[in-house]
Amino acid sequence: MAVRVTFPTLIAYSAILPIPLFKRVQEAGRRMAQYAHQAIKNYQSVIQKNPENPKQTLFTKMFNGGPEGLQLQEIIPEAGGYIVAGSDTTAITLTYLVWAVCRKPFIRDKLVAEVSALPPHFTQDSVRDLPYLNQVIQEALRIHSAVPSALPRAVPPEGASLAGYRIPGGVTVSTQAYTLHRDPDAFPNPHV
Repeated sequence: MAVRVTFPTLIAYSAILPIPLFKRVQEAGRRMAQYAHQAIKNYQSVIQKNPENPKQTLFTKMFNGGPEGLQLQEIIPEAGGYIVAGSDTTAITLTYLVWAVCRKPFIRDKLVAEVSALPPHFTQDSVRDLPYLNQVIQEALRIHSAVPSALPRAVPPEGASLAGYRIPGGVTVSTQAYTLHRDPDAFPNPHV
C-alpha cells in the first residue's frame, strides 16, 4: 500500500515488466481486492436480511449514505485499506515490540516485573494502569511505526494555513512518521 502511494510510476511499470516479484505483488493485490469485494458482498447480504437493524460496521454509513453514499467500486478499495490496516500494522508493531524488548534485557526485566505484579484475575483496567507497559507500547509505536512512509492528503479547495504558511487548495501535502517521530524538539533523546 505504501509503495503504491510513494512510487506510483513503479507500480504502473510493474504491471508490464516481466519480473516475477512484481507479478507476485500484482497477484497479491488482486487477491486482496477479491477478498475485499467478497467481504462487502457478505455485508450486503447481512443488510438485506435485516435492513431495519443491520450489524454496525465500518461500512454501515457507506451503505446507508443514500445518494451521497459511496458506490460499490468506491467501497472496495476502502475495504482493502481496512484489511491491511487491521492485520499488517498489528503484526508489524507486535513483531518490533517483541524484538525491541528482547534486545534490551533491562527493559524486558522491568516489564516482566511490572506485569508479574498483576493479580491472578486481572482486568483490562488493571493492564491499562501499568505505566511502564504503556510507555513501552508507545515507544514501540513511535520508533517502529507500522506506516513509516508518506501519508499524502489533499488540501481542501479553499486552501489551508499550517504553522503560518499558506497552502493553496487542491495541492497534495505529505509527511511521514519516521522523521516526525525522531524529531528531538518533540522527543528528547529520540533514538534511545
